[in-house]
Amino acid sequence: MAKKDFKDYICRPYCTFFKEGHKEEMACRGAQIAEFLVHHKRVNPEKILNFTKDSQIWEKQKARLEKHVCRRCPFKAEDCDFQSSVPPDDTEPCGGFILLVCLMESNMIDESALEILA
Repeated sequence: MAKKDFKDYICRPYCTFFKEGHKEEMACRGAQIAEFLVHHKRVNPEKILNFTKDSQIWEKQKARLEKHVCRRCPFKAEDCDFQSSVPPDDTEPCGGFILLVCLMESNMIDESALEILA
């Protein structure tokens, strides 16, 4: 599945870093995992456009996703304020992180789904 496909259900609706018309060479680790889950029919992309961004659930799942997603993300070292030791108050995680948290909170996936690309 090409990135242009998952821009519609991960990047555009959930990611504050997404810029329309800018070509991205890489995707965040959360987007890679979500794309894999969709490609292998473990998640239906038509069911994931209705989630609401909620910082309370990000904080609740932050440690779990750091372990399985963020630690291996190519953007963590230089571009990730959310997982920094002192994140700014208004910092949002990447779109892949947000989507995975929403999928977990709605019981569409469990923690084992995050380990699939380990």
